[in-house]
Amino acid sequence: MDDRPSRSATLIGYVASVAGAVVRVRLQQAPTTLVMVAGESYRIGQIGAFLRIPLGYTSLFGVCTQVGADAAPTDMPEPTALEARDGPAQSGFRWMTLALFGEALGGQFDRGVGQYPTVGDEVHLVTPNDVAVIYGDTAKADSISVGRIATATGVEARLQLSTLVSRHCSIVGSTGSGKSNLVAVILEELAAGAFPRSRVLVIDPHGEYGSSLGPSGRVITSGLGLPPDANRLRVPFWALPLDELIDMTMGDLQPHVLEAMRDRVRQLKTEASTRLKEPPPVEAITADSPIPFSIRRLWFELQDEEAATYKDGSKQDESTRYEPEDPGDAATLRPTRYPPATTFNSAPYYNNKRRGIGRQLDLLPSRLLDARFAFMFDPDELNPDLDGAITSDLSELLADWVGGDEAITVLDVSSVPSDVLTTVVGTMLRLIYDALFWAMNLDVGGRRQPLLIVLDEAHRFLAKGVDSPSHRTIGRIAKEGRKYGVGLMIVSQRPGDVDGSIMSQCGTMIALRVTNGEDRSAVAGSVQDDLAGLTGLIPSLRTGEALVLGDALHVPSRIRIRKALHKPVGQDPDLPSAWVDGTRPSREGYEVAIRNWRSQSTAVAQPKREETQGGNAHDDDS
Repeated sequence: MDDRPSRSATLIGYVASVAGAVVRVRLQQAPTTLVMVAGESYRIGQIGAFLRIPLGYTSLFGVCTQVGADAAPTDMPEPTALEARDGPAQSGFRWMTLALFGEALGGQFDRGVGQYPTVGDEVHLVTPNDVAVIYGDTAKADSISVGRIATATGVEARLQLSTLVSRHCSIVGSTGSGKSNLVAVILEELAAGAFPRSRVLVIDPHGEYGSSLGPSGRVITSGLGLPPDANRLRVPFWALPLDELIDMTMGDLQPHVLEAMRDRVRQLKTEASTRLKEPPPVEAITADSPIPFSIRRLWFELQDEEAATYKDGSKQDESTRYEPEDPGDAATLRPTRYPPATTFNSAPYYNNKRRGIGRQLDLLPSRLLDARFAFMFDPDELNPDLDGAITSDLSELLADWVGGDEAITVLDVSSVPSDVLTTVVGTMLRLIYDALFWAMNLDVGGRRQPLLIVLDEAHRFLAKGVDSPSHRTIGRIAKEGRKYGVGLMIVSQRPGDVDGSIMSQCGTMIALRVTNGEDRSAVAGSVQDDLAGLTGLIPSLRTGEALVLGDALHVPSRIRIRKALHKPVGQDPDLPSAWVDGTRPSREGYEVAIRNWRSQSTAVAQPKREETQGGNAHDDDS
């Protein structure tokens, strides 16, 4: 007859060992892992489940990271005092590992542990009352709701806004796991009326988030064939560091040629700076300063010097220089044409000072005239004339990007050529970050109005082992941005390809389903050691579920993300209804697709649906 005293229905085992915040629990023997407590069913040993360890007036809380069972020993020793509590010694026992994450005293929950359990302390299931204590102190004024806690019915999943922005965040998940929906939900919450001065900038490489903004955001896009009222993306070439501009427009140059060009660009910027509303000190101007200059004038001067021929091979000055057959024109990129030099030791002679950059000078005009680079080189108020004068400055551009009345601005860079995408994005982010740095004490500065930068497809801009302009700028924001009110949200389906040093700067990790082994290892490597066991959940997460680890949610939690009100374009197609409803589209659509392709634009009107006998092929009211 069992004369042991009855225990609480929530008791499941006892502490067997403690190693810092990691606690090993020996489970008491039970015929089933499913127990009923106050009409609620609980399953013992679920990865990610919360457990409670009462220590007097204090309760410690931990999350289950591992479960298992010991092998049956060959020699059965006498039961220890701890084993005797559960009756006769068994041939083996079940156990679980907990990672402690917080404690509660008097109904007040705090992250972190002030005291630790010891061997023999009781371990209990967490009841709805305990869950209310754990999640009850999230201040709604400093949080956004993204869904529900998956393991607790009816409990909102609220992310702490201050830490989400200031301490950076990463969102990772395989294709189809619900990553774009989560980003859209976060954007909806940030644009809601509770945050009228919120400021968010989204770098959108696929053009998918513009459809999910509604009236609270605006889209700035590049590409051809845009409607007249479209917000066109503009990136002034003269704001790029000279090395990046030369690499984009001319390719590789010899070091001595590059230094000579650096001197000439500095001269052009110094001359043009006098036409600015408030010229900077001359001694502060470098070839990398964001001061306008005419790249067409630079090309014209370089090619003129390269093409010039002389009547004398040794004495080459203005007196022996041939008059040009065609004086050329810098504005229209028409080169100067001189009498061609001969290959023999006779006039006309080549210019002895030519730099051998004919190929690079041929590439530059093609870049300036390439329609794909119109966002950077097309004449407009930001593009300087031959004297370097502009009618609109960087202040208007930055106000357009991050200073509008809308909470969210999406920079759609889907039409930017892929070979210069990292340079363009790096330049835009550098302009914004540097401007907010120098505005730190102003109302538009990041400390008084913080900025959140959402970087989608981050693996394209932060690839491991690649030194790109975007990598350098984003790395700087990840390390220094918190001090100046600039937050970073990294979104990627390939976390294994993202530079780990930048991922490690993110205070919050939101992981949706990840199936690739290398990507799972990258996620596990970016979380603290005692919670690394939870990453085993990631491959089995359902679509729309996420594991949240870090500062934004003060306890590690599995959450169920709600559906966004406006779906991003990147959502999966609506199958099977897309193959069931209506009729097959007309062949004219393929003609439109080819026109779009050739014009590098998707703004061409859609083909009309064919009509069938008896009415339209598809009734929009159906």
